[in-house]
Amino acid sequence: MAFYGTKDIEVAGMAAVVPDRIFGKEDFIKEFGEESVEKFIKSTGIHSIHRASGQQTASDLGYEAAKNLLDSMKIDRSAIGIMLFVTQSPDYRRPASAYVLHKRLGLSMDCSVMDIGLGCSGFVYGHHVIGSMLATSDVKYALLILGETASKLVNPKDKSIAMMYGDAGAAVLYKKNECLERYTLLKSDGSRFKSIILPAGGFRDMYPEKEEVLCSDGIKRSKYDIYMDGIEVFAFSTSDVPQTIQEYLRRTETEVEDYDLVLLHQANQFIIKQIGRKLKVSADKLPISLDRYGNTGGISIPLTICDYVERYKPKRENLNVLASGFGIGLSWGVTGFSVPVSSVFGISRTKSFYEEGIISPEDY
Repeated sequence: MAFYGTKDIEVAGMAAVVPDRIFGKEDFIKEFGEESVEKFIKSTGIHSIHRASGQQTASDLGYEAAKNLLDSMKIDRSAIGIMLFVTQSPDYRRPASAYVLHKRLGLSMDCSVMDIGLGCSGFVYGHHVIGSMLATSDVKYALLILGETASKLVNPKDKSIAMMYGDAGAAVLYKKNECLERYTLLKSDGSRFKSIILPAGGFRDMYPEKEEVLCSDGIKRSKYDIYMDGIEVFAFSTSDVPQTIQEYLRRTETEVEDYDLVLLHQANQFIIKQIGRKLKVSADKLPISLDRYGNTGGISIPLTICDYVERYKPKRENLNVLASGFGIGLSWGVTGFSVPVSSVFGISRTKSFYEEGIISPEDY
């Protein structure tokens, strides 16, 4: 267990972006048939997802979210002293995609940046890391950007997850506030690292054969396709995660009733409802966005907040949020924070990509 306290930092605003390409029920029926699709929708609650185009990357989505946020809040780029990019879909093997974003956003050379290679727990981990850096610095603003294009890593014939992963980007702005205190609880279990895995492309197995083999669940995959042990991940999500949230509530001496919203990673509808039942969370405090956006990994928490504000327009100054992200690693965490409703912006759509980012040897 790693329990952290951070003082004097607040979430100042957030924005989210999705690609403009939407895939829904009819698109998947053509591939998998109506019976399989209806079964998938019933078990997951996912009706549609957004997918990035072939040239569109996670950093493109993160860039658009960050630009929208900074422009809407009229933030001077030179005042941003820290920028972290959370992704498992980087532009290149090297350098870190954070440096591409640094260039595109026009941030100063006094701004420290880096990538965080986490998935569904990425917001909670990134939230703590950037807050800790900001608290121990002379920086005015810090920017957390998240982006994912996991749909590109899925075998399109894999009916277990081809309809699950949606692509998205988000940006969260942080600033100092001497009146606030917040806590984060982070956990990891590397013994289950194979539960969600894509073996190919890393330096252990850079160029394996693309041959598809029949897996134990009856689906053909190659090493270039994401594999998820659904039974293992379900058990983890409905056991370890609610136990950790309850532990967080005990450590912070708070209750579910103290929060306006309980934001859970949008894995699937059944998992969210199971966790909500164990925590005794009322449905009105447990917002859902996965029905229209799918599982967007680490982006799902800020995206769901943006979706909630856009849809329901809450009549309060701030939203007090209890958030938990959990998934690949296995990695999970819980945190609490407040965000001003007036600085939460709706989910925009984009088809743009960074043409200068397409590199060929003659560009060296």
